[in-house]
Amino acid sequence: MPNKFTLAALAILLAAGACKRDEAGPVEKDGTPPGAVRNLTVENLHGAARISFELPGDKDLQYIKARYTAPGGTVRETRVSRFNRSLLMEGFGDTNPYTVTLFAVDKSENVSAPTEITVNPLEPPVWIVRRTLGIIPDFGGVNVSFENEEEKDLAIVVLSIDSLGQFSPRATQYTKLKKGDFSTRNMPNKPTRFGVYVRDRWGNLSDTLLTELTPLFEEQLDRTKMNGVILPGDAPIGHLGSIAGLFDGNTQAGFYHSSDDARMPQWFTYDMGVTAKLSRLVWFMRPGFFFSLHNPKEVEIWGSNNPNPNGSFDDSWVLLARSTQIKPSGLPEGQLSQADQDAALLGHTVTFPVNSPKVRYIRFKTLKNWSNGTYVNFHEIKMFGDTH
Repeated sequence: MPNKFTLAALAILLAAGACKRDEAGPVEKDGTPPGAVRNLTVENLHGAARISFELPGDKDLQYIKARYTAPGGTVRETRVSRFNRSLLMEGFGDTNPYTVTLFAVDKSENVSAPTEITVNPLEPPVWIVRRTLGIIPDFGGVNVSFENEEEKDLAIVVLSIDSLGQFSPRATQYTKLKKGDFSTRNMPNKPTRFGVYVRDRWGNLSDTLLTELTPLFEEQLDRTKMNGVILPGDAPIGHLGSIAGLFDGNTQAGFYHSSDDARMPQWFTYDMGVTAKLSRLVWFMRPGFFFSLHNPKEVEIWGSNNPNPNGSFDDSWVLLARSTQIKPSGLPEGQLSQADQDAALLGHTVTFPVNSPKVRYIRFKTLKNWSNGTYVNFHEIKMFGDTH
């Protein structure tokens, strides 16, 4: 007679065998399809349709699937579990009527008879956003503005003539913001033909906004003319760093480092050596500590032509821009994806409005660093704009 230990071992083996059978699929399969989905109704949406339905009464019902054929012959399918009473069909690129076919599928993968319904999707988001596009000259390129009221995942593509004379993509902005703008860079100050269109994740395209514009002149300002200016209220400098380290042309060596006595918010001041209409500022984090520790995260950039010697933020200073650095991967501190590494090496860009005034002096104000600590430490700043 088996003892209690033998019985326990046998039970474990039987349980393991049952798990393996479950993973492989149902132990028994029947050949009886479920009843059809019935009583369909549709709510037409922008580039989509929500279809409601009643389920068949089969106890082994597993899921509902729906299909339609897009122009070009692509079949698109959506599935929802048996616990749903509606599904969303997306990806329609026009307002033509489409036939959507629904099926019920049971646990044996038997498929019901089809049930069809005609949907008439409303105007697709790519068309809606296309009508909101604006394009104006910007430093070294153009600035494109858009509105995306429904916050759809879209790509906005900027075209221009490439080195081979082809009208090809110059920049692509992926967004689901309700409203925003972005700029292209590094283009010559000469008349250029541009195009802008909108694309969704199903490959639907808007028509192209075409225009000819002349990018504003932009150059990198001479770092050798830049020097720190110490004013009352500026953050004390730590023994390891200097403001001059930000302008030594090396993103790996000399650096700025405020002292442990500094508190948030804190700022430092520098003279660019020239008066310029600024287009952008790029700062570079401390190597080995990307998106962590005391690198700036939330900043304000202020400009002046005649700073008050008492160090106050009075009428002699104007706020040029606010910016928050975003870690592309969203991973916890200490973990870096390749996208994080690439973004860090490119530097973080603060863009200034086209209508910003000319200034000579800059105040770099840190509101928050990556560690919520008390001091600020990073390696390099580059300034871009027009000194003419």
